Amino acid sequence: MVYISSDKRTNDFCNTLIRSKQWALTRRGKHSVLRHIAECGYKILVVSITPSDSRAYSNLVREYKRYIREYLIHMGVIKA
Repeated sequence: MVYISSDKRTNDFCNTLIRSKQWALTRRGKHSVLRHIAECGYKILVVSITPSDSRAYSNLVREYKRYIREYLIHMGVIKA
C-alpha cells in the first residue's frame, strides 16, 4: 500500500486503481498524479496529498467515473 493522500478514502481509492495495473502513480510537488496507462488511455487524475476541501474525495470519484464512461464509449464497449 502506497501513501498517496492523508484522506483515508482517497488513499484507499487510489491504491485500488494502482492495484488494477491500469493506472501508474507519479509525484509532482504537493500532488500525486495517477495516469491511465491502458491502450488509448489519456487521462491523468491529480490527487492532493493533503486535501483542504471536504469534497475532494467526491470530486475525484466523480472525475474518475466521467472519464471511465468516456473511455468505454471511445473503445466501443458501451454506446452513448
